[in-house]
Amino acid sequence: MSTLPEDEIRPDAAPPPRWLATRTGLLCLLGIATVFLVAIGAWTYHTVGASLRDLRSDSMQGLLDAQVNSLRVWISEELADAGRIARDPAVRDAAMALVERAERSGGDFAAVCASPERAHMVEVLRPLLDDEGSAGHNVISPAGRLLSTQYPDYCGLAVHPHRFLPRIEKVFGGEPAFVRPVRDTDRVALPPSVRPGGPLAWIETPVRDPQGRVRAVLGIAEPAEAGFSAILAATRPGRSGEVYAFDSAGYLLSESRFLRELQTMGLVPAEGSALLGAQVREAPAAPSAGEDADRPLTRLAKAALDARSARDPAAQRGEVLEPYRSYHGAQVIGVWRWLPELDVAVAFEIDADEAYAPLAHLKIAYAAVLTALVMAIVAALGIGLLAAEWRRRFGGANKAGAYVIEREIGAGGMANVYLARHALLKRPTAVKILKGFRSTDEMVARFAREVQLASTLSHPNTIEIFDYGRTRDGRFYYAMEYLDGVTLARLVEAGGPVGVARTVHILRQVCAGLTETHASGLVHRDIKPENIMLCRRGIELDVVKILDFGLVKNIAGPHSRDLTRSLRILGTPLYMAPERIRSPGDVDARADLYSVGVVAFFLLTGRKVFESEDDLELTQKVLNDVPPASSSLAPFAVPAELDQLVAQCLAKRREDRPASAAAMVETLDALASLHRWTQAQAAAAQ
Repeated sequence: MSTLPEDEIRPDAAPPPRWLATRTGLLCLLGIATVFLVAIGAWTYHTVGASLRDLRSDSMQGLLDAQVNSLRVWISEELADAGRIARDPAVRDAAMALVERAERSGGDFAAVCASPERAHMVEVLRPLLDDEGSAGHNVISPAGRLLSTQYPDYCGLAVHPHRFLPRIEKVFGGEPAFVRPVRDTDRVALPPSVRPGGPLAWIETPVRDPQGRVRAVLGIAEPAEAGFSAILAATRPGRSGEVYAFDSAGYLLSESRFLRELQTMGLVPAEGSALLGAQVREAPAAPSAGEDADRPLTRLAKAALDARSARDPAAQRGEVLEPYRSYHGAQVIGVWRWLPELDVAVAFEIDADEAYAPLAHLKIAYAAVLTALVMAIVAALGIGLLAAEWRRRFGGANKAGAYVIEREIGAGGMANVYLARHALLKRPTAVKILKGFRSTDEMVARFAREVQLASTLSHPNTIEIFDYGRTRDGRFYYAMEYLDGVTLARLVEAGGPVGVARTVHILRQVCAGLTETHASGLVHRDIKPENIMLCRRGIELDVVKILDFGLVKNIAGPHSRDLTRSLRILGTPLYMAPERIRSPGDVDARADLYSVGVVAFFLLTGRKVFESEDDLELTQKVLNDVPPASSSLAPFAVPAELDQLVAQCLAKRREDRPASAAAMVETLDALASLHRWTQAQAAAAQ
């Protein structure tokens, strides 16, 4: 793009060529400018479209991955709960008695179902299943017979040999299994009547005799619409976004966001459900169209089902970014994942118009541009592009409010941190600036909440907030004290385990800072070595500062909910208390004390309290495994009082942890009197 040189617009410049003054010349110039602008517009439209598709694909895959992880965490929790019930001595004994009664019956299953053993089995399970909110149970013999079930008409029948029995074969081998929602007619062979109610998902777990042999399978029922389906239905972004699951036959395994549309088209009865009642096939053009089998699967469903037999994990996920007709009749785009362990596909779809709305606006903008004066628009576009590039490179990047940016000193997923100086005071300051592409309403709200809540704290062991606002290009920032020090993560990485005296010195300051935080009704929720810095303050060494209040929760306020709904769990699983993993909203100050215990273990041993490369496995360890004693792994002797305090912080039940951060300060003060850490020792350790 170009503009006329300056010497051609000065008053004393030479007159333009004669051809330029003619109508033909002007028309030629206008035509050239129009062709040039159209070419630029087409190129821009193509480039923006490709970038938008990439961004939309990444965001959709990220949302889908988060939902799949939430689903897997829920399933693992359900399997763990079912395993605990099956290991209960009363349940095991009742099941063994029922199995033995069936073996003695000679095939008279009516007598087994009417037996006291079966009644006792139901009585033992009832309170346990009520606690879990279960919809029922079944006890299956190795021969595939239902020896006990909530619905009497099913007792004594065989489970379906082709549709259900293969799904639980591995349970008889000792491995629990989650069975995605199924109809009763696919679970029970030839039932005389069908249980009222919707489809159920089943958590099947082995029941072992005292010698460890699998003698039966205990199944616990979960209403599909209240568990499996509800997790997927929790994320429905925008006016048309939907996450849903479907099976290998294309049947929906979760309730549809578009149930009313399906009912209007006659694909679901007026009072019916889409869950196992509708297939992921292209919606008919009219309600009178043919049966489901006459309609093809949607492009996304076909791609997902074609990948069912793939062994490569990369082939078990994909995307369809060109609009296609959905099962509810809209033109959509979508991403999918095949989950072989569940034999289901999970998909996220959104209307193409909503997903690509910026492209529609771009078309309108260029249509308007072509109706205006071409040369003026070309010049304005050139100036605008130059100004945009200038703002991108320089605008707001060298100054944030009264603070002059000097250099970048840190970068995270949401924001960058810069070393800056106050324009007048010349005081070194750390300035945290939200990244432009992260400036969604939710991110800005979280960023603002972090600075507003953190600025209410004044404890010397909590980082101090000076100021906040927006840069000249509109990005949110806040200024805080600049710290000269090292995080605990870097400290241990560089020097290995920290001695007892220094550990007590550090923990005492962390708990002192948390005492004020908790007294203000706040829970930090992200205490970890990376968010605790050991600093030099003037001439004083080893001063602790608690950083990063990005996940802080105000439990004292009347509306203390999490701003982020798209992720079920916020934080780092290794440092999260078990109750936060089970129920992220159920948190109090003792969750931070658990994290302090994990940090203490890391300082004393130089190791993580639980090791795993897989987040799901790690969460299971946090929930169920007993942590090792710090004294068993530390390279030096750990006092019994300190060892006991760390173990108490790591208790699975929050009731078993220290009562408060203030109580921990008292305990650590007593330890500090016996294990002193002096400034001379701190100087020698630098």
